Amino acid sequence: MTVLAKTTSELSSESVRSLYDQLVVKAKEISHLQGISGLLGWDQEVMMPTNSADSRANQLSALAGVIHAKETSSSLGSILEELEKRQAAQDLSTELNPYELANIRLSRKAYKAETLLPSELVQASASLTSKAVGAWAQARKESDYAKFAPYLEQQITLLRQKVGHHMKGGVCEEARKINEKARASLGLKEGDECYKGYYQALLDEYEPGFKVDRLHNLFEDLKKSLVPLIAKINAKNFQHDDAFLQGEWDVTKQKEFSHRVSERIGFDLEAGRLDVSTHPFTGGAHSTDVRMTTRYTLTDLKEGITGTIHETGHSLYEQGRSKEYVDTPVSAALSLGVHESQSLLWERMVGLSKPFWTNTLPLLKEKFQEPSHEALQSVTVDHFFNAWNRVEPGFIRVEADEVTYGLHVVLRYEIEKALVEGDITVAEVPGLWNAKMKEYLGLEVTEDRLGCLQDTHWAVGLIGYFPTYTLGSIYAVQIFAAAKEAIPNLDEHLAKGEFHVLKKWLNENIHQQGSLRESGDDLIFGLTGQHLDSSLYVKYLTEKYTKIYDL
Repeated sequence: MTVLAKTTSELSSESVRSLYDQLVVKAKEISHLQGISGLLGWDQEVMMPTNSADSRANQLSALAGVIHAKETSSSLGSILEELEKRQAAQDLSTELNPYELANIRLSRKAYKAETLLPSELVQASASLTSKAVGAWAQARKESDYAKFAPYLEQQITLLRQKVGHHMKGGVCEEARKINEKARASLGLKEGDECYKGYYQALLDEYEPGFKVDRLHNLFEDLKKSLVPLIAKINAKNFQHDDAFLQGEWDVTKQKEFSHRVSERIGFDLEAGRLDVSTHPFTGGAHSTDVRMTTRYTLTDLKEGITGTIHETGHSLYEQGRSKEYVDTPVSAALSLGVHESQSLLWERMVGLSKPFWTNTLPLLKEKFQEPSHEALQSVTVDHFFNAWNRVEPGFIRVEADEVTYGLHVVLRYEIEKALVEGDITVAEVPGLWNAKMKEYLGLEVTEDRLGCLQDTHWAVGLIGYFPTYTLGSIYAVQIFAAAKEAIPNLDEHLAKGEFHVLKKWLNENIHQQGSLRESGDDLIFGLTGQHLDSSLYVKYLTEKYTKIYDL
């Protein structure tokens, strides 16, 4: 049992080990409360009665206030301050290991960010988010953006306030520099509104250390590569036959098959659940209580399977987190880009691969033996692989093939950056969205449900999040290449259904590493000897689809 010191003088007489142990007590208490919030959020998306929206908003707001109070407590601040003094005076690596030192670094960063935010802003954000989710779901159902727009406007306002507090307090120096430069170039005074650089601060929350300028250049390079690749595929005026995938697929059987695939890959159902929600996600309370969801469509077999494999990738990361440092900051995922790399690695490098279907296609045939699916019974692995990897531009991001997917992300990034930095208004979003869909994918958006209302991210205030999907795609290619180098016969293992071989390697090299490194770039460089490189991602796509479409 750790006894907490109460006064500054008591802290100054404590050993480094004692101070660290006291920090861990507080970190774990915060983690437990965040777990409760996670369960409330999961319930809201999966099981909560429709009329409970207001009461859930109040509950989440109250809980957010409690968590914020814990995160900004003076006692926590005193412990961190004393540890900072010790670090300035001596090398703590003689007493603490790298994971413990990372816990101090991460706790200090979080404390500084949270103490800059007024409690009323934190609670207002939690309350708004709960209400906005309900409004978004209703607006999406009715395909009426106007019913969601006021909530998005409020989210933008609160996010700007949050960034403003952080920038004034010295959090995200890069954002401050961008803002100051913009103010100077525009001749603005101190009190004048200027939101340039705000997106950098938001991006840093999800992908620490990644600069907007680099992101912009990376996305421009991807557009230059992906748009012509898609055009070349379209110019073939040919598609692999997928008639065997047409028709209706019993949803109960889809669920049973998806559960089986998830378990075979390695998802532990004694430490998690798989349910259904409007928008697939992974959440929950703890590495021993991971809640993931998917969705099934009667006429689309692929959506449920790929969605389940994707979320299983996220869940394996959560279940594979360090047990030794459980409930402390260092056990958490390093970044959302790295998290996304795990879902995309399993969904694409594995779930879209020929080795995977060499093993799994017989199981699919076994599950769906109805006369209406007679064509499935005779399909070969090669035929299935080509059809499963068809490239067809579509409206819905989560249903997109891996070639067109990146452009969905670029579109959202460009809109949300312009929105938060004041270059466009909330009212302009649908028109701009539709124009970009036409430019990038050649599609005419006919209703908001298929356009700007399809994702829940903006409803919950996750602006700065979308780029991590494509960053995750790039990470995934490099990580899988490293895995294949470390496991020479990996394809053979996958073809035999021996998924535990890859899972074990990822557990050790990604999941258990948690937030030990300071950025995803640091992690990928340590693992592969190369920084994040979009050209490797483009090379992977080009080589794969040149073969599939004989370009």
